[in-house]
Amino acid sequence: MFTHLLPYNDTVLFRIDFSVFSKRYYLKYFEKKYPKKVWDITIESIVQDLSRVRTSVSDLQKTMQVDELWHNNDCWIFKYDFRVAGTKTSTKASGNRVVAFLDLSNNFIEILIIYDKGCLPKNKSETAFIEGIIKEEFPDYFKKTH
Repeated sequence: MFTHLLPYNDTVLFRIDFSVFSKRYYLKYFEKKYPKKVWDITIESIVQDLSRVRTSVSDLQKTMQVDELWHNNDCWIFKYDFRVAGTKTSTKASGNRVVAFLDLSNNFIEILIIYDKGCLPKNKSETAFIEGIIKEEFPDYFKKTH
């Protein structure tokens, strides 16, 4: 749930992009794990959900499916829980996550990391894992949200 809510806007959707880092390290993992059609449907669902995060119809920002990690001015880094299409597991129980950077002033969301709980190192908490990657791979985004 976002603690710093976005202003509602039902007319302008966020533009969504995947970082090179997420494509290189994480998307390939899911593409190998799930059939192409299933994974394509899942990606489309993620993009559609995130593009409408601030609409009054979806109200996704007020659900437990998203967790605000860091916020400063018009920038957020947040975690989004998703489930793979065709599975019966709930979004929270699936352990599948997206970490994204949201720039409100540019109507833009970049997916930075996409992973499941099995990808996490055993010696770090989930938040420490995320923070380490963001600091190392996306230092500008980290600075914008702190």
